[in-house]
Amino acid sequence: MKAGLFTRFGGPEVLHQAEVPTPSYLADQMLVRTHACGVCGHDLLNRQGHFPGTRLPCVMGHEISGVVEEVGPLIQQFAPGDRVALTQRISCGTCPTCRAGRDNLCRNGPGFYGEDISGGYGQFVIASPRNAVRLPDSIDLSTGAILSCAVGTGFHALGRARLQPGDTVLITAATGGVGIHTVELAKLMGYRVLAITSSEHKSELLKNAGADHVLSGSDFHKSARDITEGRGVDAVIEIAGAPTFAASLRSLSAGARLVMVGNVQPGNVQLNPAIPILREVEIVGSGHALVADLQRVIDLVARGQIKPRIAHSLPIEQAAEAHSLLAQGSAAGRVVLTHH
Repeated sequence: MKAGLFTRFGGPEVLHQAEVPTPSYLADQMLVRTHACGVCGHDLLNRQGHFPGTRLPCVMGHEISGVVEEVGPLIQQFAPGDRVALTQRISCGTCPTCRAGRDNLCRNGPGFYGEDISGGYGQFVIASPRNAVRLPDSIDLSTGAILSCAVGTGFHALGRARLQPGDTVLITAATGGVGIHTVELAKLMGYRVLAITSSEHKSELLKNAGADHVLSGSDFHKSARDITEGRGVDAVIEIAGAPTFAASLRSLSAGARLVMVGNVQPGNVQLNPAIPILREVEIVGSGHALVADLQRVIDLVARGQIKPRIAHSLPIEQAAEAHSLLAQGSAAGRVVLTHH
């Protein structure tokens, strides 16, 4: 099959097109012809060499939609021709985390697309009933590609934040692919939304997505406290990571939660233990969407309650350009690569 891949770590220029073997599937798996694949900040970090488990040559891409091409003899839930969206990881279905309904934490299954297994920059991927969800005809395949990560990641993180309607949530990196959809989801769920952006000219875009207040600058915690009359916010969805972590932590009210979703600058952050101790705030990790999250997101989109945003759609041959667009921070929404 044709695929966008890299054989060494580096800048966008390491991405190129090549012929690689089509992935082989097991009896309880299926082969999916990739239609579209979203480009995530995770992809940029992977290309740069920040994930030691990545195998070279690497076919990246974990935001995948497509059409079932072939199914193994044990597959009953899907048939060739089914339109599907996939979560980022194929789980095993039997380990303690899978049995607890936390399939995104499974480490016994085939693994994560673009690191453990061939990803959506290739014409075909393997999939399983444990990570595939049917797409209704009302959702086009390009939109379907970004539902598990760009939308589902924020949906999952908001669940981890344990908020109640009327609570105040602060969202960093709010104009990015995950951020802008998290703003929209948070407003739909009945929260007061504070959106953080380094691009002040995108303020109107964020307000249209549901933000009640748009903040910028490294000391946004001061504005967050002014808005909440000194109390602080009930939760932060921390998508940027290191660049905003300190101000996010200082934005929290006593007993609130900081939900870590992303870190655009890999490495450590400074933490003064006095803050979580004296204010009893929680720092909570949040990974990618569960299959159940993807099912809920698809339902919300099908009913028109969430409108996924594709900023740019490019052919797979322009993967390097897509990475450059994302790195520039100019895209409000997701960049998507499509296969012919």
